[in-house]
Amino acid sequence: MFSGGVDSTAMLVKLLAGSDDELRVHHIHMANQERRDSAERRAVDAILAYCRRHYRPFRTSESGLDFRALEAIPIDYLSIAFVACQVAIDTPRCTRIAVGSLAADTDIENRSLRQRRVFDEMYACYRARKLGEPKVEWIYPVYDQPKSALVAALPKELLDLTWSCRRPLEGGQACGGCKACRAREKACIEGLRGPAEVAQNRAS
Repeated sequence: MFSGGVDSTAMLVKLLAGSDDELRVHHIHMANQERRDSAERRAVDAILAYCRRHYRPFRTSESGLDFRALEAIPIDYLSIAFVACQVAIDTPRCTRIAVGSLAADTDIENRSLRQRRVFDEMYACYRARKLGEPKVEWIYPVYDQPKSALVAALPKELLDLTWSCRRPLEGGQACGGCKACRAREKACIEGLRGPAEVAQNRAS
């Protein structure tokens, strides 16, 4: 499951460079009142193109969830579980779901447990119809690494393509003040990256 952020990009690079696994990279266009989906789409397209050029072939797919008519912001990690189930069923011989969660993420143990619970309940419905593999494991390839280490490990030109902001400004620039922007700034400083990566300014 791929968002186009630093964590999922570092995860993708690790799987591409450190394994010969057959990968299906799936992105959800998550449209809601935050209106970050356009910026994420540009980041995802650019990152996947870069990874194809510099690493090895992989399969891609995408789907969309449009919540823009709702004032409330849906819980992303539950939406990811819903889509991951559909993608797993659609992928022959799929036995693992990789997500870019980090140990430092807020309430990650409870969030991951709830995420897998949603997935398991849905997947059981498909298994009752003899679809899918008997067991699908969730893996967390970059879980134990701090975000600053992920920032430092990514090639600069690839890091520049990633998108973190939850509430982009008019014109497609990162807001610089949301939780995701602040986490990125802190990680870039700790990872000894320059001001371009910290500012993450983008025109639409």
